Amino acid sequence: MTSAKGRVLIAMSGGVDSSVAAALLLEEGYEVIGATLQLQSCEDATFGRSCCTAAGPTHARAVAGVLGIPHYVLDCRRPFHDTVLQYSWREYSRGRTPNPCIVCNERIKFGFLLDAAKSMGAAKIATGHYVRKETDRNGGMVMRRGLDRGKDQSYFLFALSEQQLAAALFPVGPFAKTEVRRKARLLGLPNADLEESQDACFLTDGEVYAEILRQRFQGLAQSGHIVDSEGRVLGRHQGFHRFTVGQRRGLGIALGRKAWVKAVDPESGRVTVVVDESELLSKGLVAAGVRWHCPVKDVDKILCSVQIRYRHEAAPAVIEHLGPEQVRVTFNQPVRAVTPGQAAVFYDGDRLLGGGWIERPCNGADSD
Repeated sequence: MTSAKGRVLIAMSGGVDSSVAAALLLEEGYEVIGATLQLQSCEDATFGRSCCTAAGPTHARAVAGVLGIPHYVLDCRRPFHDTVLQYSWREYSRGRTPNPCIVCNERIKFGFLLDAAKSMGAAKIATGHYVRKETDRNGGMVMRRGLDRGKDQSYFLFALSEQQLAAALFPVGPFAKTEVRRKARLLGLPNADLEESQDACFLTDGEVYAEILRQRFQGLAQSGHIVDSEGRVLGRHQGFHRFTVGQRRGLGIALGRKAWVKAVDPESGRVTVVVDESELLSKGLVAAGVRWHCPVKDVDKILCSVQIRYRHEAAPAVIEHLGPEQVRVTFNQPVRAVTPGQAAVFYDGDRLLGGGWIERPCNGADSD
C-alpha cells in the first residue's frame, strides 16, 4: 500500500549516509524503495570499497532488510560508460581536469535514477548527500549547504536541473555526520561504523585514473616537454593527461626543490611547472556552461563567493555575464590553482546560486 506521503526511490550505496537517509524517510511516512546503482562491471572494480564490488550492494541489502524495505540493484553500466567515463577521458585528452562526480550526479544519480523512479511509480528520489533544499516565497527551489560544513556536498550538485532538484530529497542535510552515525547505531544498522567511501567509484588500486581511462578508450598518450615559466626545457613526460594544475608530486623531474604544475597545453604537449608557488595565483577565471538557480539575467554584477574545487574555501568575488552561459569571475584576492575543467560554484552565504565549468584562469586585461 502506498503511504500518504508517497513513494520514494533512494540511492543506497551501502554507506551510512544513504542508509540513515532511508530510515529518516520511513519515519517521515514515505514508502521507501532502495536501489544500488551498478556503475561498472565487477571485474573492472578492484577497489575494495567501491559501489561496484559486492560490498556496496551487500551492505545496502542488509540495511534494507533491517529497515524492512525492498532493495534492487540497477544496472547503469552503459550510461555511466557513455556519459561519465567518456566525458572524463575527453576532458583529460584536452589537457583539462574533469570532475566526474558532478557529471555522475547530473546524468546518473539524478538522471537515470529519476527515470527508474518514475517507472516504479515513485515521484521522488533521495540520496545521502549533505545538502538542504527549501522552497522560496515564489515557490522556487533553493539549495543550501549541508548543516555540517565539513561534509557539505552542494558543490557536486550545482548542475542539477530544476526538475531534478524539485524531485529530490536530502534527508541527512540538516544533520551533522556525528548525528548520522549515532542514528545508525540506535537503529542497529550493520554499517553504522563503516568507513567513508571517498568517492570510490573513480578509484582503482592506486593507479592513475587518467591513464586507466586512456587505456580503456585507446587514447593517445601525447608526450612532450616539461618546461619552466621561461620556456626552458626541464625534462620530458609520457602524456600530458597525467598532469593537473597545482600538482606537486609525480612530475618526473628532479629539481632539488618543490615544483608545481602551472599549465597544461594540449596543442604543444607542454607542461609548465613553477618553483614559486605564488605563480599559481590568479585574479579570476572564465567559466562556461553556467547554470543558475536564481534569477540573475538582468543583474550586471553579482557579488558572491566562488568555490573552485571541493575542499576550497569559497572566496569573495564579482561575477559578470559574458554571454548566455558564460561569465567572468574576479576575486577580491587572487586564488591558487584555477584549474580548467573543474567547476566554479557560486554562493550567497550558504545558498547555492549556480555554477559553471572553468575554461581558463585570467588576470585582468587578458580575461576577455
